[in-house]
Formats: sequence, structure tokens, C-alpha cells
Amino acid sequence: MGKIVFADVECVMVRLFNRYMELSKRKHEYCEGIALYPSEIHTLEYIALSNPANLTEIAVQMVLSKGAVSKMVNKLERLGLVERYKFHEKQKDIYLHLTESGVRAYEGHKQYHATMWNTLSAYLDQLDDGKRYAILEFLHEYLQCMHTLQG
Repeated sequence: MGKIVFADVECVMVRLFNRYMELSKRKHEYCEGIALYPSEIHTLEYIALSNPANLTEIAVQMVLSKGAVSKMVNKLERLGLVERYKFHEKQKDIYLHLTESGVRAYEGHKQYHATMWNTLSAYLDQLDDGKRYAILEFLHEYLQCMHTLQG
């Protein structure tokens, strides 16, 4: 194999970012009959992992406005994926939990990532520690460079 040049790396990275952006704009069916955008499934994921979860906490964790989270939760509620509740009637804060369908979608999302990770993990397992470390260092360095860009 010839010498790898920056243009080769840059080409692959651009393709990777473009694919990521393409996927972020599409719905994915995580379980039969439930197709969600990445932002929707990641909201479900946060609710599943945070017990209890309220709108304010979700907004802070996802770096979104409370209004944006409220709109997202309303949609997820209409889809039958989340339910709102209060610990007691006079309580101001509203909490959320996944419905049975929401749990199925979340489990499908976990499987989606596990499938991808298993493929990548099998590749990384073939490499020695030095090569794995070099890949990680390169990705960190690339990210640092990205932080310096204007725009």
C-alpha cells in the first residue's frame, strides 16, 4: 500500500460526516411500526436512562430549550411512546416514563447501535493496542482541529 496522504484521509472523513448528516435527517424504524428521527429516539433514550426524568433535566442534558423539548415530548406522547406523571397532585414538575411501545423503540435503538459496534469492535480486536491508540489519538486530534474552525 502506498503512502496515505492527507487528501485520502480528508476524503474519507468528509464522506463520514456527510453520511452522518444524511442519517440525522432521516427516520429509522427501531421496531416494527415505530419510525423516529435521531433526535426523537435520543429523547426516548434519555428518558429511559434517567429515572425520573423531567422536561427541565432533558433540556439541560440535550442542550435544547424547554420549549423544544416540550414539543418533542408532545409528539412522542401522541405516538404513544411516553407518558407524563406527577408524584403528587400539587407537584409542579412533570415527569416522563416510557410506555411499552417506547421501551420497544428504545431496545431497538440499543440493538441498532450494538450491531454497528459489533462490526467495528471485530475490526478493532484484530489490531494491536498501538494501532488502536493511534486511531483514537487521530480522532481526538481531528476533533481539536474542528474546534478551531470558524463558522
